[in-house]
Amino acid sequence: MSRLLSVLLAVIMVLAVPVGVAHADYPIAHFTSPTSGASIDTGTPVLLAGVAVNGEAGGVVSVEVSSDEGETWQQAEYADETWSYVFTPTEPGTVNLYSRASTNSTVGVVNGPVVLHVGEPGTVTLSGDRFRLPSLPGKPQINEADDQPVEVGIRTRLDRSGHITGAIIYRGSYSGPVTLRVWGPDGTLLGEQAAGSAVYSQRITLSTPVPAVEGTDYVVSYYTPSGGYAQTEEYFTGAVITAPFTAPPAAGVYHYGVDGGFPTDTWHNANYWVMPLFGP
Repeated sequence: MSRLLSVLLAVIMVLAVPVGVAHADYPIAHFTSPTSGASIDTGTPVLLAGVAVNGEAGGVVSVEVSSDEGETWQQAEYADETWSYVFTPTEPGTVNLYSRASTNSTVGVVNGPVVLHVGEPGTVTLSGDRFRLPSLPGKPQINEADDQPVEVGIRTRLDRSGHITGAIIYRGSYSGPVTLRVWGPDGTLLGEQAAGSAVYSQRITLSTPVPAVEGTDYVVSYYTPSGGYAQTEEYFTGAVITAPFTAPPAAGVYHYGVDGGFPTDTWHNANYWVMPLFGP
């Protein structure tokens, strides 16, 4: 073998050895709220929320949203792969919502549309069996140290008639027995279910599901005799819509007192992590 050929082969071998894998940037921002096709009243703030990812490469630095077919873009709050933006529709009609994520080198593809019907009936075709409350940037779930007896819950309504069958609750430091309750809009107790001890989270099923009428406000709450609940402040700054449930702004409610009671008080748009369950 000639000296020149040996040198060429050596160069080829060096170039063939992988020294690392380059990751292309394909950032994208997905919606977790609102559900496409949902309806909201004109002038009601709506919480747009989602996750933003860039595969294994990571490195998402910002998320933007558009409500005018991409003519203008608004900066969303972003942290730890989650994002949020409060959008207030001012005119009735159909609004198409879009999102996009960016890295330091790339503006990602446009995601959407998520369709929002303002001041008109919705057209949701897909929904779940529970109220899925999205994670929000910079708003962690904390364990409230309050040790007083209290009832905490969420105001909500359904986009179709059916039954409230129970709830999933994220609990704080108190892990003892609780009582789940469903209330009508005037404070009438419609159903309740005692539940035993649990840690962190608990799924509570009502022995008798509560009939629920489309468009009617309900409160789903639980009573904890020793406080110790989970909460996140400045969460319900806009309506959260994950079909078939909608929670209005300031949806988190509470009521202090032995044995609890119909919760109507609010505090800093808090979320007490009560997620109602739906059945036909």
